[in-house]
Amino acid sequence: MKSRHLVYIILFFSNQFICAQYEISGQLSNYNELWHDKIYMAYIEPGENHNIASSRQIINSTTLDTYGNFVFKGNNLPPENSFVRIYLVESEEIDVMLSRKPKNHILLILNDKSKIHIESSDFSSNPLDYIITGDFEKQNNKIKELELSLYNINNQDSNPYLKSEKGKKLIAKKRKHIIKEFCKSNTYPLVNIFAVQKLNIEKDYTNDSDFYKELLYKLKKSNKETFAYVEAFSKKIDVIGYKTNKAEHKADKYNFSLFKDIAIILLFLFVIILIIYIFSLKKKIASISPTHIQPKKYEFTDYNQLIKSLTRREKEILELIIQDYQNKEIAIQLHLEVSTIKSHLSKMYTKLNVKNRNELKTILAS
Repeated sequence: MKSRHLVYIILFFSNQFICAQYEISGQLSNYNELWHDKIYMAYIEPGENHNIASSRQIINSTTLDTYGNFVFKGNNLPPENSFVRIYLVESEEIDVMLSRKPKNHILLILNDKSKIHIESSDFSSNPLDYIITGDFEKQNNKIKELELSLYNINNQDSNPYLKSEKGKKLIAKKRKHIIKEFCKSNTYPLVNIFAVQKLNIEKDYTNDSDFYKELLYKLKKSNKETFAYVEAFSKKIDVIGYKTNKAEHKADKYNFSLFKDIAIILLFLFVIILIIYIFSLKKKIASISPTHIQPKKYEFTDYNQLIKSLTRREKEILELIIQDYQNKEIAIQLHLEVSTIKSHLSKMYTKLNVKNRNELKTILAS
């Protein structure tokens, strides 16, 4: 008898596990003034940009009733914590589009067993006026908290100064500060990944790489439920770090930016002086009788003509060769494949009548 009860218990919990599904319900008031009654649910994969929508991301859809009520149910989400977006469109035929004013979407954190309810008093307002209850309530309200803070910064219409170029730069600086301070105080990994997506990471990493390294360190200490998104973000930071500053990638605690700036200025001055010297020397040589001068294989004027025959891309590669860049480094700098760089080099050698890189450098130095 006891064994039969045990079997029933095992079957019950097994069935619960197999049939586990999410349920997202809610009510969106006055949606019918702007939007179609079809509502969609999209799954944002690890590594995808949260600010871009695609029909490929759609995993569920339903229809709102006359009161704006809806329910999503399904078991097509991964068991780990994930990002999903709930949004409306203007018509059933229109492609997926994220509207900012008025806003037509809500971003949520959930998993395949989540039960969440959304209550919106005005779905046409920006930011959306809504309340989220149920699973992941704290994380989802943190997302709302950040969006509300950014909205208040972006919509200070009463101050004319903020509409000027300097004012816009000030707003951008405030936005960046709010996002970074939010990430430092927030303890939810996926919320931080959502927040940092609102920054221009590639541009900002150069000036504040320590912030991203500290954030990544904090994210990597999170549990396995967020591993996929943390791993995707880690790869993105690694790529940006390598492209931005290879020296900084090897030595995080040292900042050589000032030294490099000075070195570049000195190199620039050296090149200017060298050009002036070459022109001066050329004038002196021209003043000497031609009968006393033996012609050289590579004349300066011939070299200039050869350089002019190069394409724009070949000239870019030539400048990097002068700076002792290797093929792989040139490829990273110009966002090309190494094989493409080798192909350009082969054509350059033919045009400049040289056999290899060393001979090319010899000609450039002569």
